Amino acid sequence: MNITRRNLLLSGVMTTVSSGVRAAFAADSANAQRDILIVVFLRFGSDGLQLIPPADDADYRDARPTIGIAATGANAALPLTSLGGVPFFINPNMPELKSLFDAKSLAVIHAAGLPTDSRSHFVSQEKVERGIADGEKQIAGGWLGRHLLARQLVLPGLSAVSTSPEVDLSLQGYLASVAIPDVTRFDVAGGDLNLNLIERMHAGSDTYSATARATIDTIKTVKAKLVNASKAPVNPAGYGTGQLSTSLRSVADMIKANVGLEVATVDFGGWDHHVNINAFFGNQARELSQAIGAFWADMHEYRTRITLVTMTEFGRRVQENANGGLDHGAASVMMALGGSVNGGRMYGQWPGLKAADLVAGDLRVTTDYRHVLQEILVKRRGETTLKSVFPTLDYQPLGVVNS
Repeated sequence: MNITRRNLLLSGVMTTVSSGVRAAFAADSANAQRDILIVVFLRFGSDGLQLIPPADDADYRDARPTIGIAATGANAALPLTSLGGVPFFINPNMPELKSLFDAKSLAVIHAAGLPTDSRSHFVSQEKVERGIADGEKQIAGGWLGRHLLARQLVLPGLSAVSTSPEVDLSLQGYLASVAIPDVTRFDVAGGDLNLNLIERMHAGSDTYSATARATIDTIKTVKAKLVNASKAPVNPAGYGTGQLSTSLRSVADMIKANVGLEVATVDFGGWDHHVNINAFFGNQARELSQAIGAFWADMHEYRTRITLVTMTEFGRRVQENANGGLDHGAASVMMALGGSVNGGRMYGQWPGLKAADLVAGDLRVTTDYRHVLQEILVKRRGETTLKSVFPTLDYQPLGVVNS
């Protein structure tokens, strides 16, 4: 993150610490009761039927004769559990997630998604990140931003972070949100030279200057903490070099640095497989599994206070297309990982893959993705004003997490 003079002075994440650096990192007794929430967005339509397939289901095999994940033989899917009497498997490229499921740390919610007729990436992404469905009026900000605002939290330090170049829409509305693609590059634009210049420009005794100096002190403190956290030890958890591994390692460094992280959003794109999915999907699934597995290994001292959830804007068509790929669909799969997750189980209602079970050829959405998020916010984040976050939705917990 590069911080200019303008956003140095306007950034909510820094102006909340106007009482000084110590306030930015003072013990927060309420914080100890809230999980750090990491939202991994599988952007551009991740297919749940390739990630968590009903691999020996006849309708699945018929719909995907050349791309379906096999239940037996070479490179067979890994057995998981059943949902609605149907056996499910996990993609063979995801052994780390299989191990987390077996250890009861990971839960799977199938046929989950956004209630919408749209098959546009950008329309659906906006709806998902705002927390709305078709027919619902536009709401200011994102669902995570509203969650933080609804609780009237004045959170110190780096409380809300996107690992993208810009703050994700789900966090917008909460002015303290910042974008930090790489913790080792957290700095003021221009480095120490500009930082010292800005500091000299605000040497006065007025409130504005005092806030600026407190901001600068906080930047220095955060920078030092993040640099130290990212240095040692060298890759103990076996992170890869891919996009998701880099992002999750940055999140892990922020957690270990104790900079006040409460919520982090992580983007992992590249799921738009219209052509030759067999050549690409395995690598995507492998990075997803390896990165989350490494993150969880890295977080062994913090697991009781972490919940990670994966989501996407929509799944793919049930039937493969003529190009060996999958076009835009409806329901997909969500996963939840955490020390308080009721893992080793699948949740939701399986709609089936027969023609009569589908909606215009798509897997039917039987679990509104927001019900999963609601439960996490209430049970793990202490949310008490859900209608401020998801105004049109009643609370319907699935039992994915414990209080």
